[in-house]
Amino acid sequence: MVHSYSIELVYRFLYISLSFTFCIIITLLNIQILLLVETYPFLQFSNKKFIVTQTTDLIDIVWILVFSTSWIFVFPLFFYQLILFLKSGWYRYQIYVIYKLFFYPLVIYGFSLILCYFYFLPIVLDFLSQWEVKQTTSILNIEIEFRIFSYIQWILKIRYVFCFLFYSLFFNFLLFHFLLSLDKKYNLLKLYRKILVFFSTLILFLMIPPDVFIQFFLIFISVIVYELIFLFFRSEERRV
Repeated sequence: MVHSYSIELVYRFLYISLSFTFCIIITLLNIQILLLVETYPFLQFSNKKFIVTQTTDLIDIVWILVFSTSWIFVFPLFFYQLILFLKSGWYRYQIYVIYKLFFYPLVIYGFSLILCYFYFLPIVLDFLSQWEVKQTTSILNIEIEFRIFSYIQWILKIRYVFCFLFYSLFFNFLLFHFLLSLDKKYNLLKLYRKILVFFSTLILFLMIPPDVFIQFFLIFISVIVYELIFLFFRSEERRV
């Protein structure tokens, strides 16, 4: 039995390795399209050009994009093959639960990836690209030059961090909503309401361009929202 399971494990590992190799080949053949996709959130609102300071930067960019993109597409296959290998020792309800645990995080990750690409990154890049002083009467003149290697590294880090935070917040929301009783929800909001307001406001400040009126409005909205939620749980607890 150990021999048969070992052979199956080797075959499934070969499937994953072969798929990963094909992804690498496909991304290498379409590296210009992939590079255009990665730079599009910046190029859609700016006419700036990227510069290369070292000859090896382009090689590093190619390998970073190729391996990161290939891993993203092979990652679902890896978990799928792992589930198929382990499902022979599970009950039917366990297989149903594990498929749900595999499907919904994948959908949430795809949604957060789209949200980051089309909404979050353009806002952040638009804000950062405005840090340039061009007044002729100013003593300090600043002109920004964008290194494509640093840009690609920064984009990938921001994307992974954003997707991880989005999934963590969504998971904690579901945990808070479905698994906690009403009195526990009330006590948690009573104890950590100010901390939640602070972190929510901080995240909104990072996502929205700095403006004094907008920042005061966000603080006001955050406080009002959490206070209304707290009053709702308080009234529900008294009713129960």
